Formats: sequence, structure tokens, C-alpha cells
Amino acid sequence: MLIVSFCDIVTITTAALFFCLLVTVQEAVKIPVFRPTPRARVSSKQGIFFECRTNQLYFVDKAGLDDQVEKLMSTLNPGIRGGDLESFLKAIQGQEVGNKYYRVDPRYLLVGRMGLEARPGVAGENIVELEKTDSNFNSILSQLDKDHQYIAFLVRDDSFNVFRKARQVADEAGFDTGWELLGIDEPIKFGEGGTAIGTQ
Repeated sequence: MLIVSFCDIVTITTAALFFCLLVTVQEAVKIPVFRPTPRARVSSKQGIFFECRTNQLYFVDKAGLDDQVEKLMSTLNPGIRGGDLESFLKAIQGQEVGNKYYRVDPRYLLVGRMGLEARPGVAGENIVELEKTDSNFNSILSQLDKDHQYIAFLVRDDSFNVFRKARQVADEAGFDTGWELLGIDEPIKFGEGGTAIGTQ
């Protein structure tokens, strides 16, 4: 009987010490709690696209690029727009479409898509800059309507840290967010068969 009581005391004491050890270790290392990535759902909101590449954030400005592409295509006669690639490229030669971060690849336009190539040497915003209230990302968010627009991230596999920070900033501002993983050299494509990201 005495041995059983002693074993109970040792077992309870060991369990209590183990629990204290777990709590102490967790507090000591401050294990971060990551928000799990939820499943995508269909949304009627308009997506505002950002690319996460080289651990920096870039504003895609799809609406601005769409306007430029529409203006370019309206200057071409229907025979060129529906013709072969060589005639099409010759007709738009010297008419570059793009913005600060991207150039539209004209080869995709002939099939009704918009393919984007990153401009080399142009820097986006890093994690430190995203934390500032006057960052370009925060400035763009302040101009958007969270009831009708959501933030869509195109994430390269070298940029999950900046993606998590940008998603946190967008969440804190009250925006729905979504994301899609892109291969390192995969172009950004919009249109039929291109990028379509639901909210998550």
C-alpha cells in the first residue's frame, strides 16, 4: 500500500513538472502562431493583384494595364487582331504596353490573354517598408473599397515572408484576401486560362 501511494505521488509530480516544462519552453521561445491558409471561395468582389517576388511586394495594377491593352487593340484593324502572330507583332512594333513594374508580353494578346513580364532591376517593397504606415501598399489599400474589392496575392516560392506580412496588413485593414502560388519563372497571365484567385 505504501509503495502504491509513493508511485502515485511520483507520477503526479512528474506530470506536473512536465506540464510546467512545456509552459516554460513555449513562453521562452515564443512559438509563433501562424494563421492557417483557408480554402478558397468564390467572391463577387473585384481582385486587386499584388505579386510577391524576391521577398518584395509589387503592385500589378491590372486595371491600368487592361486600359492600355484595350487602347492598343482598338488601334488595330480586325484582320490584324485575328491574324497570325508575325503580322500582329509587326503591327504593334514600337508600342510597348506596361507600367513601372511590368511589361505586357504581346505574344499573349493575340489569344485574348494578358501575359506580364517583370521589369528587371525594379525594386518592390520589402517587409520593413510594409510595416510603415506611409508604405505604397498601405497607400493603395487606403484608396480601395473593402466592400467591393479584395486583395489577391501572386506568390513566388521565394517570397512567403513578405506575403505573410502583406496579408497581415491587408487583414488588419479589413480586406478579404486570396493567393495563388506561381513558379519562379512562370509568367503572370490574365484572361481565359489565366490567373483567377478566389478569396480565402
